Amino acid sequence: MKYAFKMMAVVLALGVLTKVDFAIANNEKQTVKSNLPSCPKSPPFINCYGFYKWANGYKYIGEWKDNKKHGQGTHTWANGDKYIGEWKGNKRHGQGTLTWKKGDKYLGEWKDSERNGQGTYTWANGDKYIGEYKDSKRNGQGKVTWKNGDKYVGEWKDSKRTGQGTYTWANGNKYVGEFKDNKRNGEGLNFLENGKIQEGIFKDNKFIYAQKIKKIENKFAKVSNPNTLSKELDTLKREAESEKQRRIELERKLAVLENKQKQEQQRIDTDTRAPLLEIISNKTRGKRGTIRGIAKDNVEVAEVTVDGKPINISSTGNFEYSTYVPSQGVELKLQVTDVSGLTTSKVVSLKGNLELANPSISFDRLNPISKKVKSNPKALALIVGVSNYENTKAKALYADNDAMVFKDYATEKLGISENRIKILLNDGADERDILLTVREWLRRSAKPNQSDIYVFFAGHGLASDNGKDMYLLPHDGSPRLLEKTAILRDELFSDIKESNPKSVTVFLDTCYSGVTRNEEMLIAGRPIVIKAKEQAIPDGFTLFSAASNEQISRPLEEAKHGMFSYFLMKGMEGDADANADNKITARELHIYVKQNVVQQSSGSQTPELQGDKYRVLVQFN
Repeated sequence: MKYAFKMMAVVLALGVLTKVDFAIANNEKQTVKSNLPSCPKSPPFINCYGFYKWANGYKYIGEWKDNKKHGQGTHTWANGDKYIGEWKGNKRHGQGTLTWKKGDKYLGEWKDSERNGQGTYTWANGDKYIGEYKDSKRNGQGKVTWKNGDKYVGEWKDSKRTGQGTYTWANGNKYVGEFKDNKRNGEGLNFLENGKIQEGIFKDNKFIYAQKIKKIENKFAKVSNPNTLSKELDTLKREAESEKQRRIELERKLAVLENKQKQEQQRIDTDTRAPLLEIISNKTRGKRGTIRGIAKDNVEVAEVTVDGKPINISSTGNFEYSTYVPSQGVELKLQVTDVSGLTTSKVVSLKGNLELANPSISFDRLNPISKKVKSNPKALALIVGVSNYENTKAKALYADNDAMVFKDYATEKLGISENRIKILLNDGADERDILLTVREWLRRSAKPNQSDIYVFFAGHGLASDNGKDMYLLPHDGSPRLLEKTAILRDELFSDIKESNPKSVTVFLDTCYSGVTRNEEMLIAGRPIVIKAKEQAIPDGFTLFSAASNEQISRPLEEAKHGMFSYFLMKGMEGDADANADNKITARELHIYVKQNVVQQSSGSQTPELQGDKYRVLVQFN
């Protein structure tokens, strides 16, 4: 009897649901407005109401959130399938109706785009299921009515009749009992139209043997208790009424969406005006070409493409497209398509740059402050740079610049204090200035046997006609009166030695061939090249020479320095530290300078080194 009551309660409940479904179906004309603002013409759609059509034919009109279908909306597939209802994060979620083109229809609850909860599924042939779903399969209590008149009310599992249930045939036969995998399996009662009753055990739809079934008697017994039946019916009615009101509200929301969709579709169907495509600018800068334009339509722009590929377009119709442009230029086809499928296209040319880039050579900027060195508080430096001369028009290109920058290398790389450096430039580097600096300032400032003295000279040098003597030309020196106006290199070294220094290091960015850095002759009518003879240097001296005695000391135009001076200073930054021991010896510095100068001069200038090759010049911390 208990089982009979349960079956009757299920039947009653499903019957109420059927009335709810009927009410919903007849409420489609009721509408409710969306509170969200209208979406822009193109994504992203953020918390708004609008229409979008995909390239594959899918269409959606309804509410959006964070560029995803969210809220109430209608989605139509290209094949004609349509869903009207609630969405959450691009998935069918909540109440909704899905109608297949083939004629099937489902109205009910959804979760994660699967049928979950209460729902009604109607097949195209007229069969209908009303009941519970889980993961798009019939699971739980439900009723199926077949077109041929058969009916089943009871439990389901994975879309199969499994559990307690009642199956009624169109001819009046009825089975009440247990099912498994759509077949009568277990205890049951089979009522035949001839009045015969089979009570007992069934297997695979066959009656196996007779047996009194108390469990079913107890279930039927419960039906005879009117109080219990009344309470359960009241509960079912309240639940059904609540479900009815909720579904009516859903249908109201769905109706307004369908109405908007119809209006939008009508505008699209009656549209005959092609969209507008206007090119604002098309420019090429370097290898990049950029096209800017506007696409507009009286209904709505669906997409803008360049050579068939969609590009982004703003809500106001503006677009910008950039691409690589080869030297011969390129032509691009731009096309705008509206939601009605009407198109407008234009071919836009982007001009290329036919000018070939000139190859160039560049050098790193000098940077004396890149690494810290140990200070040399007793050291002294005399720095001389002469580019412009009083008695010759031939300039020593960048010599003054060499001297000014070397002053910073004297402090930052040789560790000499600023107040122990003397720099003489151009008209401040007369013969008198240089000699007085050596004989007075240098001798008075040096500490006997303790001071390291550094001398840097950038400017003209010249050898005597017989090549025996080598001179450094001061600002007021005359190439025609070397013996009277120039400084003899040997005498300069002797004057420095009088200071009784600990060591002397001399850097001479000059040559003695009579040819300037820019290959002018210092004295017209002299032999083109004078080869100075090799001369010894005093003990304790280390001498770096820019070139051998018959060569020219050249400039490095790209760096605006003398070639020797640039690589000398660059090597002192640390590039010459071949063994990476944080020390640069005279030999390491000379090897670095020689390799680079020989390379850049194509072998026409070879720096030379005399003296102590292993003397440490730069000591990094």
